Amino acid sequence: MSDASPERGSLGRDLRRLRKSRGLRIADLAALTNRSTGWISQVERDRSQPGYADLVAIARAFDLPLSQLFLRDAEPIPEAGNVLRAGQRRPLPADNTGAIDDLLAPLVHGIQFYRSTLDAHSASDQPSRRGGVEMGYVLEGRFEIRIGGRHHALGPGDSFWARGEEISWLNPHDTPCTVVWLLAPLRDDPDA
Repeated sequence: MSDASPERGSLGRDLRRLRKSRGLRIADLAALTNRSTGWISQVERDRSQPGYADLVAIARAFDLPLSQLFLRDAEPIPEAGNVLRAGQRRPLPADNTGAIDDLLAPLVHGIQFYRSTLDAHSASDQPSRRGGVEMGYVLEGRFEIRIGGRHHALGPGDSFWARGEEISWLNPHDTPCTVVWLLAPLRDDPDA
């Protein structure tokens, strides 16, 4: 089996380049992320895909905003800082819940704006309480969401929001569901 190098614009290639530019060995990055050197090597060669928690640990290790890991290597463009072209985004690999997230804009003031595709017959691992305001809009498909203990069945055009409440989701249907999701920190003003 050949040890193929990561493809141009791949997450593995970008991580390897970043690690080397910081003068870190694979063992250094493994220690900083609490992962094995073998796993880091596999990621850099695009043979393993890091999940969300892994990407958070990698971003912390490099002292970068998480959103930086979602950007593909691209030529500088005049609107950089205000516009993110579709080809410049890198989708987050599916996690064990069956959700594939695509960060739609770099993190600004702690706001996360992303598109989530919920695979058919998938569900969140467990309820989460992220704090702040969480809202979403269903683009296509159907899914079910539990917000603060209340169950809701949603379809295309429906929207939802929660303010620090516990949320879990389920797609019991035979087709994927696409949701645009926004997470924002709460400001001090309760009516803001």
